[in-house]
Amino acid sequence: MALTPRQVEHYRQILARRRDELAIGTVRAETEVSEVVDLGRWDYADRAVGAVAKEELLQEAGRDSEQLWQIEAALARIAEGVYGRCAECGKEIPVSRLDAVPWAILCLRDQEISDRKRRMDGTMSGGAPSRVAW
Repeated sequence: MALTPRQVEHYRQILARRRDELAIGTVRAETEVSEVVDLGRWDYADRAVGAVAKEELLQEAGRDSEQLWQIEAALARIAEGVYGRCAECGKEIPVSRLDAVPWAILCLRDQEISDRKRRMDGTMSGGAPSRVAW
């Protein structure tokens, strides 16, 4: 059963809120990284702690940037009228999956296939693939 206009609007609002949260977080992270940039004046221990903090901020910013891209793509799919359909097989993505991952572009079956390929190629970063929303 296709998503109703009300459901699509619900997901659009969720995605827009998350996009705004990520935008605020990105500004915060950029500010914090710029505060940690000048490590030269610190002693050895402070430089080590600062370098680790900077690396963590940059990793977080990278993850947020990727999610922001996914959210923007989901909002574009809403505008195009194809939101909620799997980009691979064209079947509907279950509402339970969209509730858990509103920016999902693949149904669970095709997501698992994609994750398996990425693991085999060595291009999957992070831990185990997500098994959100069966």
